[in-house]
Amino acid sequence: MNAKDVLSLFEGTYRGTAVLRAGYSFLLPRGDKERALRERGWILFHFESASSIEFRGVEKGEQEFWKEGRKYIVRRLSTPRGQLTELSVIDPTYGSRWIKEFFVKEPRDYEVLMYVLENTFFHPVFDPLRISEENLGEDGLVFAHVERSPFQRLLLDLAGPERLFTDLVERPELVEEVLTLLGRKSEEEYAIAASSPIKVVHVWDNITEDMTTPCFFERYCLPFYHRVSEILHQKGKLFAVHMDGKLKHLQELISEAPIDVIESFTLPGAGGNLEVKEAQRKWPGKSIIANIPAYWCFQEREAVRQHLFSVLQGVDRSRFMFCVSEDLPPLRMWSALTTITDILESWEREG
Repeated sequence: MNAKDVLSLFEGTYRGTAVLRAGYSFLLPRGDKERALRERGWILFHFESASSIEFRGVEKGEQEFWKEGRKYIVRRLSTPRGQLTELSVIDPTYGSRWIKEFFVKEPRDYEVLMYVLENTFFHPVFDPLRISEENLGEDGLVFAHVERSPFQRLLLDLAGPERLFTDLVERPELVEEVLTLLGRKSEEEYAIAASSPIKVVHVWDNITEDMTTPCFFERYCLPFYHRVSEILHQKGKLFAVHMDGKLKHLQELISEAPIDVIESFTLPGAGGNLEVKEAQRKWPGKSIIANIPAYWCFQEREAVRQHLFSVLQGVDRSRFMFCVSEDLPPLRMWSALTTITDILESWEREG
């Protein structure tokens, strides 16, 4: 198993008998355990941006502090129209960053945000992509990473759900103006990614129906996916979107989106509400990468075997694979991944 196999799976031409498996490079720390998995066929997924961001007329600042044993980060964007601040906390176990206070705290902050966006410029930076490809070789696949789609960016990065949903009701024209500007800037970034030497362009959109409802998805996400997919497909790129939540009530709309790869698909039992085989029936032209659930790390071998059997039963393996795309418990991760590998390899030997 190698990077070419993964690309063929994304294109629907994989004909191997093995169930492909991968892990984000930043979630599988380098060492003997990671190397052992790679020697048994695991692939690394590595992410690099195809562009560098320049702010004009905007001063950026960042300050760290500790409180009650936890690290916090304050980020500031200062402009002639005012200042935006964001407060985030770093997870002590996984190192993940969680936003506690968003840049947009009140309606007037949108005006400052629009100034920042209007003065944001993207520049192509392709050498890191080429270097990463050279370093990984056939051991991994490099993705050109882009910022979230406009609605998801406001929802998850800039305003947060409470502020965004309130303003969609009370001042929809202002939110629409911001979304339009975000969309225009995003298309500039996608155009650069489309011109990069990397085959697959990836966005961490973190779609789940209990936040991005069918109404919001249809109004905001679907038209954006159509626009940027056209930009990417014209240059022969594949488009992968991180959808790691509940998707059952979005499945019809997702089928309309010209997306090539649904990445970090969440299995039932791990927070998802859509079976893989049902998703494949709805999305025949899309490849699905399922996230390996964290709770499998706490279960016995037989339970893991039953989970794998249940997932793979009736699934088209030419369009399906597993990936470590979310945090796993560090002290249990390696033994669980080894168990999964043992089970899959035994089935592959049996044919």
